[in-house]
Amino acid sequence: MIRRFHRRERGMVLPTTGLFILMSIGMLAVGIDLGNMYLVKCELQRIADASALAGALRLVSPASGMSQVAPLSPDCGRASTAAQAVATSGSNSAAAEPLPPANLDIKFGIYDLQSKTFTDTSCAVPSAVNAVRAVASKMISFYLGSIVSGRSQVNLSAQALALTGVVGGGRPSLPLAVDADKLPSNGEKLVIHLNPTPADDGCWHTFNNDRSSSSLLNDYLEGREPIPNINVGDLINAKQGVDANTLKCLERQLDEHGGTWVAMVPVIPPDNHSGWVEVLGFAAIRLTLVESHGDDKRIEAETLENYVAPGASPGGSGNYGLYAGAPKLVQ
Repeated sequence: MIRRFHRRERGMVLPTTGLFILMSIGMLAVGIDLGNMYLVKCELQRIADASALAGALRLVSPASGMSQVAPLSPDCGRASTAAQAVATSGSNSAAAEPLPPANLDIKFGIYDLQSKTFTDTSCAVPSAVNAVRAVASKMISFYLGSIVSGRSQVNLSAQALALTGVVGGGRPSLPLAVDADKLPSNGEKLVIHLNPTPADDGCWHTFNNDRSSSSLLNDYLEGREPIPNINVGDLINAKQGVDANTLKCLERQLDEHGGTWVAMVPVIPPDNHSGWVEVLGFAAIRLTLVESHGDDKRIEAETLENYVAPGASPGGSGNYGLYAGAPKLVQ
């Protein structure tokens, strides 16, 4: 009886071992293919992210490395070319191969910040586009997984959505704020007497600093105090009054800019020229005159519409004519 038991046991070893080997091969195959799928998916996501950002950047900016506030020139063709160039560059690959142009799909449309939804509008009105969606795809082959799944290939894809649009935050050019009711009418004359009068079109401010001294304003203008980033919804410390020394300092700065200066400034509620006031948005203005002598000390400027600010991020809820030059991923 014992001998018969051992013979039956020996007879079970071979099929059991074979089953174990087959299961091991299947698990190894699945592990290899799942790992490869994860790697390629990550590579596709990186390509989609970079392409969407490049497209959104070139949508509003004709050249990289912009350092000054400049006119906006939306161009979807330029944006699409930039997105494709990034996706197919040698530094971006999927499954160890460059991504073919046909494997990148670029869409233009409108992203709603409240509902967080994207609507494909194509590019019939380039100035209305505020988002670029990129979808990168790649068909990959299974190494061994087809033994288990019965499939030899799978199509992988990744998508990204980059937002541009009106400025939601950034670093203003100088400690001056403009009233919202004067914007974004293009070319309207602004006169800021800096006195406590409702007729003024703006005022000084010291950003988020609770000090409101002339020396601090001068430090901002001359670069001794770094200008901070501020965002829509932040409170800034408005300061009414001429501040003759600061006005002279700004006059020198304007002379150094050749007599005109296109600057990014925060927009505040009308006639709120003292104390903590909310930032409603951002605008571009062209300073044309700083008069620091005589009885009528003032700043004169022009409102500008459809300008882009390099380094500024999108997300503003009110359009005051200034667009972001640093797009961000929202999906």
